[in-house]
Amino acid sequence: MKSGYFVLACAFAATAIAQVGDYLGPGVLSRGAGNIGTRAGQPVDLKFFANVSGVYDTGLSPVSLDSKGDLVQINGVYGVETAIGAYGVHSWRHSTLGLDYKGSFYHYADNSYLDGTDQMLALGYTYQKSRRLTFDLRQLAGTLSKGINSVSGAAPVPVDFVNQPTTMLFDNRSSYLQSTADVSYMLSPRTIFTAGGDGYAVYRQSRALAGVNGYNLRGAIERRLSRKTSIGAEYQHTHFDFPRAFGESTINMFEGMYSTMLGRHWTFSLHGGVFQVQVEGLQRVSLDPVVAALLGQTSGVQTFYRTSLYPSGEAHLSRRFKSSTFGLLYIRTVSSGNGVYLTSRSESGGGTYSYSGIRKLNLSLDAGYNTLGGIGQGIQPYRQVRGGTGLTYAIAKGLHFTTRYDARHQEIDLAGFRRTGYRATIGLAYSPGDVPLSLW
Repeated sequence: MKSGYFVLACAFAATAIAQVGDYLGPGVLSRGAGNIGTRAGQPVDLKFFANVSGVYDTGLSPVSLDSKGDLVQINGVYGVETAIGAYGVHSWRHSTLGLDYKGSFYHYADNSYLDGTDQMLALGYTYQKSRRLTFDLRQLAGTLSKGINSVSGAAPVPVDFVNQPTTMLFDNRSSYLQSTADVSYMLSPRTIFTAGGDGYAVYRQSRALAGVNGYNLRGAIERRLSRKTSIGAEYQHTHFDFPRAFGESTINMFEGMYSTMLGRHWTFSLHGGVFQVQVEGLQRVSLDPVVAALLGQTSGVQTFYRTSLYPSGEAHLSRRFKSSTFGLLYIRTVSSGNGVYLTSRSESGGGTYSYSGIRKLNLSLDAGYNTLGGIGQGIQPYRQVRGGTGLTYAIAKGLHFTTRYDARHQEIDLAGFRRTGYRATIGLAYSPGDVPLSLW
């Protein structure tokens, strides 16, 4: 979970209100449902595509051990991937629909165990009931089997509960679903109130990894101080439940918000506050020597309940150019983990650059890092560093050359877990129309 979910979820709604003349300042320009289907920060007409690519993967980590009891790592596998998809934005008089969908199917020449499919869907809908009242709905769904795909072309930090870059520690199938609803009401030309919530679930195929079910309820108020500056306050109540592990957590978060325009093109926003987390689960403890001698074991498992208070915050700096966007983002918050780490303190940071050319070229660059620290689990922190770049180039009407490269490094101190994975693809895509294809 990240601290800006209110702004993220209602951004499109507030933007729609702004279109009728009641501009509320830069705070409402943050990413949210309104970014679904856009490219380089700009809405595009609905576009379909199909592509075929050669794939090279290395550093894959299934949930299995070798004959020596070590974690298995699969290196240097080649395959073919086919994909279909659609993205874009369509607007009516009082509503807007955004779509991002990609379905891929892959086959590896020397390891059919890795064959499979990935499906990812993001659908956002905004309805402006009146000048004061706007509804925003969003649906996310997907299934992934490789961790590198969860960060390929991703935003620098998580923007939703279910498809975060830290969600997949192992290359094991993970399926997710998240439903979001928000309502925004303009109290005055300078003040907007938003309330909403999410319901979500993550299912992991391996029984060694815990899934999660949860919900989030939130409310926020934002006040425009000037045409360029806004302030606000936000409250969130979140619950995580882990079906395959004895554990659950309840989080209450309180934050203040500040956002401003720096000149004509730069936007800066800052959130800061605290979150209180109540965690219940299991932990391993050392037994008393007498009890250990009696039972023949030196440790046992006991339940625990812990209440902790941690700082939260977010800083976001973005720049929009004519045909490109640039952004930097840093977040400290709480996360539902990755199946091994459950309720965790999360720190994320990164940057993105996206260029969408008028004629032929589209380019994206992204890089970031993430850390998880399990609350109450007594395990070492998890760290991840990632980066990638993708390019599409129109070589004929409707026909595009595509290529992408991604890298991800994971490690857990003291445990000796260190994995570096790479993925490279190169292929051709077909998409009707004169506008260049932009896959990321």
